[in-house]
Amino acid sequence: MNIWIVTTGSSDVKLKTDENWGTLFRKVRGQFNKRQFLPTRPPHTDDDEPFIVPARAMGIVYGTQLTEEYYEDLHFPLLDAFSSKLLEKGKTYPDRIIVILTNQEVVVDKEDRKIEKSPYWQDTCTLKPIFAEYFQKNFPRVKSIDYLELKPKSKDEGLDNWDKALLLVQQALSSLDVDKSAIVYVSHQAGTPAISSAVQFQSLAKFGKKVEFLVSKEFEQELKKKAEIIESSTYLQGMQVQEAKALLKRYDYLGVKRILKPYWQSDPLSLEIRDLLAMAVQWNFAEFEEFGKARGEVAKDRLNNWWWTGYEAAYLGVIRLRQGNTIEALFHSFRAVEGLIKEWALDKYKTQIRYSNRNQPNTAYIHDANLPPNLRAWFNENKNDYNNVGLFGKSLFALLKVSLQNQWNQNQDIQVVASNTIDERNFTFHSLRGLQEEDVFQAWKTNSREKWESRVLGCLNFVSEQNFVSLKSASLMNQVHKELVDAIERYELQTLRKLS
Repeated sequence: MNIWIVTTGSSDVKLKTDENWGTLFRKVRGQFNKRQFLPTRPPHTDDDEPFIVPARAMGIVYGTQLTEEYYEDLHFPLLDAFSSKLLEKGKTYPDRIIVILTNQEVVVDKEDRKIEKSPYWQDTCTLKPIFAEYFQKNFPRVKSIDYLELKPKSKDEGLDNWDKALLLVQQALSSLDVDKSAIVYVSHQAGTPAISSAVQFQSLAKFGKKVEFLVSKEFEQELKKKAEIIESSTYLQGMQVQEAKALLKRYDYLGVKRILKPYWQSDPLSLEIRDLLAMAVQWNFAEFEEFGKARGEVAKDRLNNWWWTGYEAAYLGVIRLRQGNTIEALFHSFRAVEGLIKEWALDKYKTQIRYSNRNQPNTAYIHDANLPPNLRAWFNENKNDYNNVGLFGKSLFALLKVSLQNQWNQNQDIQVVASNTIDERNFTFHSLRGLQEEDVFQAWKTNSREKWESRVLGCLNFVSEQNFVSLKSASLMNQVHKELVDAIERYELQTLRKLS
């Protein structure tokens, strides 16, 4: 069994000639409340171009006075293209046709109906007699024709409202009893963009792989009267690209990969997206070294600097806060500073570093060997029973302070993180309390995202002696994200070309 679902719009029925319009219009002019409608041609078109009249007016004038003679005045550009394709092969001949009409008489008040371009006059409900005649002539063997009317009940349900249109389409299609084995052809190009999208979405949701989309290349002059059938998988791909773009805005790189991976091929664009997502996923898991190596030549200079991962960790904290993950935002932002100070110590005090604890072989300690005089008091105050000092926690900040005493006294950012943020971080990670965005800011003695980011950046620049103006600009991931956005935009265009 074959079913054809077709949306309708104001341009579905046109006039080959305007010779009979005046006569027919005068007979029903009382229904127009002194409104005057005249057939017009689109500007800058040939003399043989069909005339256009708003759909409701066309239905009132021709639909109520439809004789064989007057039917010959009518032109059906989209329907003719669709019909020709369905009649091309016997196996696509529809057994059932479902026509979606529109009626916004509740949405548009009488005052607004005075405007010729009002949505009220674009409604197709009055075209039903014309469509009935068309389908009877072109598909005489069709078993049934159903007319579903999208009729909003209030002004906030207008058919240009995406959410409301989807709800109305869902209600209309849910009422259909459809054979599960049926092939469903869907023509969605007529009507508002909201209706078109709603019909696409609901058809895929209700009929799945049984859907095939019958579309016309109406905007290509040489193909104006041709249509083609597109499998549902191509439409699903287009919709899932949209979902991937939404996930990308949330920096959910794993989610983007999960959606797009089934569609990857060996073309350069797919491979580019695959490689960029692989790097993004590594970055998202804080695997910065692997991320940097995968970035290749672009990151070569950055990888040679001991300080670069600190900025990546800090920007990851920024992203976590945008995602609403306050715990990780606090963790990564503090970790960025503490981790960077450790990298600074490893670089500055190479000859004093030992990895002497067998229980913690990856933990660096400073031993009392070749110790500069200015560190003697710090060492004695912080050393443990093994006569060394671990490079973590408050002792690490104390090492930075004693090493850069003059600069420290002039930098409020680093003083705050050493005196306040470290305690807030420890308290948070050793308790089960919740954490609001304001708590993250307060831990850094700030009161906004901008000031929080600025303070974290100030600490990193202090330790690394760099002059980055923002965490975003300091991160290699920022450019990778931009390249991903661009690549997926191009991928979307590539997908859309299959539908055009």
